[in-house]
Amino acid sequence: MSFDQKRKFSLKEHVPITWRAGLAFAYLKALKRKKVMNFKLKERIMLAITEVNGCVLCSYVHTKLALSGGMSDLEIKTLLEGELKLVPAEESLAVLFAKDYAFNHETLDPIYYRKIIDRYGIEKAKAILSVSEVITMTNSMGISLGLLKQTLTFKHVKGSQIYNEILIPILTMLLFPISVIAGLFVLPFTLRNNHYYKAYHNQKEAI
Repeated sequence: MSFDQKRKFSLKEHVPITWRAGLAFAYLKALKRKKVMNFKLKERIMLAITEVNGCVLCSYVHTKLALSGGMSDLEIKTLLEGELKLVPAEESLAVLFAKDYAFNHETLDPIYYRKIIDRYGIEKAKAILSVSEVITMTNSMGISLGLLKQTLTFKHVKGSQIYNEILIPILTMLLFPISVIAGLFVLPFTLRNNHYYKAYHNQKEAI
């Protein structure tokens, strides 16, 4: 995928993405001992979303992580090509949900999310969405750094804005730790008031 084809995150998009990613990171840490999310599923979700957004840096990093975690090079290759044929059947819905979330620029489909909860349970469903939030933030930062490199080497990509290229990585380093700390301190409250929890329950009440 060329730089022209990559998603170009705006600063306006990145602020809420980073805030949610910090809360999501805190949630994943809180669930770590319960082993709700296994390593391979996490990497499958991350590779799938990275393919949609087109972050070369994240593709490289998560390929190495997935290989070290025991995933085959063929499965990694197919995920980065947008194919899910080697994803285990029991995890395919989770990975498809993550791809849909990325394709729709983090607009949650409450009916789809309900299917995830019905299939995996609410804790694992939140973990699936949390992983999606975290990788989206790193995709945004990685793509911005790649675009900044192009600009600095006089190969500016049409449609990219220099202020996004500079401010998105800086903002991530400032806002992400704050949102993680906030998540750790107010986790019970945030789990009942974040956008995806509300979306599911609003939809449930409407049915």
